[in-house]
Amino acid sequence: MRKYRKHAIVVIPITAGVVTPSSDMTSQLLVVFALYMLYQLSIFVSLYKMQKRNLLLE
Repeated sequence: MRKYRKHAIVVIPITAGVVTPSSDMTSQLLVVFALYMLYQLSIFVSLYKMQKRNLLLE
């Protein structure tokens, strides 16, 4: 997922523009921020789970 971060930076604002019901820039920026934070959180959670799994396999 870290490999596709550049793609996510482009796709997230497009997704926010489609999902946001109004054309208000503030609400779109809030949605972009929330989506990007969720993306980063998913990267950290997957790294944590992978490290935990690797420790259990050793």
